[in-house]
Amino acid sequence: MSAIAIVVDDHPMCRQATGMALGVAAPELTVVEAASLAEASARAGEAKLMTLDLALPDNRSVLGVPALLERFPGLKLLVISGALNPDIEQQVAATGADGYLSKATPISVMVEAMRAVISGGTWFSFEPSDAALAPESEFARLSSLTNAQSRVLNAMESGRLNKQIAFDLGLSEITVKAHVKAILKKLAVPNRTQAILMLQRVQS
Repeated sequence: MSAIAIVVDDHPMCRQATGMALGVAAPELTVVEAASLAEASARAGEAKLMTLDLALPDNRSVLGVPALLERFPGLKLLVISGALNPDIEQQVAATGADGYLSKATPISVMVEAMRAVISGGTWFSFEPSDAALAPESEFARLSSLTNAQSRVLNAMESGRLNKQIAFDLGLSEITVKAHVKAILKKLAVPNRTQAILMLQRVQS
């Protein structure tokens, strides 16, 4: 069975264009398309490369990348964004992803980037070591949350109370309270409202 590359984008034309570039960059790979992160995750364990659009309905922008790489540590990940944003690119580099491209990138450059990442290199407009985030940056603090803490924070954003969060996530209320306390400490904020505002700022 040949190795696969997964193109993850909720726009069919973007998937097709990325798939064409992959066909040139790595004809030995079988291209698999996915319209959501959940769909892609079902086959990510067998993929050599994944190209990921950050603006998926079931992805938390850059904050979704660390969880993906934690789940699939051997996956080579090339983020392809609809916007060329230096701040987002630096955040992507800090997550451990292998590269970052704008969707406006010419196909020839996209092919070059894919070849670099597949061969074990990286593709950024700067040296990834330069993207180290300050310990107090909001993105770094949010990225330090565990998956369980992230789920609780997302539930908090929807206005759920501890008892409701516990029921929704199948946890005890005591466990939820412990997660909330840990979240506030890691984010260095005094209350739930400030934690939610930080999450919204980073996701915007």
